Amino acid sequence: MKRAAGDIRADRTAPDGQPEGDRDRASWGFLAIDGLPDLESNPVVAEDHHRFDLPRLSSGDVAAGLSPELKDELGRRRAELETRRAREVRQAATMGGVRELSVYELEAAEAMTARRDAAVNLQTVLADDIAQYDGGMAAIRAGLAKDILVPAVGGTIRRSVSDAMSELESARHRFRLALVAVAIDNGMTAGQVGEAFGFSRQLASRYLKEARGKWPELAGGR
Repeated sequence: MKRAAGDIRADRTAPDGQPEGDRDRASWGFLAIDGLPDLESNPVVAEDHHRFDLPRLSSGDVAAGLSPELKDELGRRRAELETRRAREVRQAATMGGVRELSVYELEAAEAMTARRDAAVNLQTVLADDIAQYDGGMAAIRAGLAKDILVPAVGGTIRRSVSDAMSELESARHRFRLALVAVAIDNGMTAGQVGEAFGFSRQLASRYLKEARGKWPELAGGR
């Protein structure tokens, strides 16, 4: 049955003996209508209602993250890899075995896992850091910014974030170095490596030098 237009709160009357303002408060902890939160009468609940929205900047804009174009490319490549992997599994079944991973590919797999774990740790630390924003802003507006300048607060937060960022950067470098070793093992040049990573030939050459220092058997590559 179609309900006539109107304000539910205005249309619904309170039970006998119950003040209008206490409508359905009961044990919910907030003002409710027919068992649901009345967002207009409960600003705190209304704010919490948006907790599942995408992360937003202080300007109100949604945090960009990876570009849509890159996400589309990653999705396309993931589908291609799944197709190739399925084909290789079928070929291995008929030819009697799957190609073993090289030492550099194994290192790349371990390095990618370490990179992922470091990113998760940084994500958690940053989430905790972001959660302190409202309290920090309240303190500053109350003229208590100096209270942040104590080792137990400012110093601890700084070290936690810095350590997590350093851990991620170290893991990212390890992963890039492993991929460079894979590249050398497959005959790629410094120019090709630089193009693949999007950095200069000079930086690529330094990575090749570092990889050959870590894996001397690669010294015969280009």
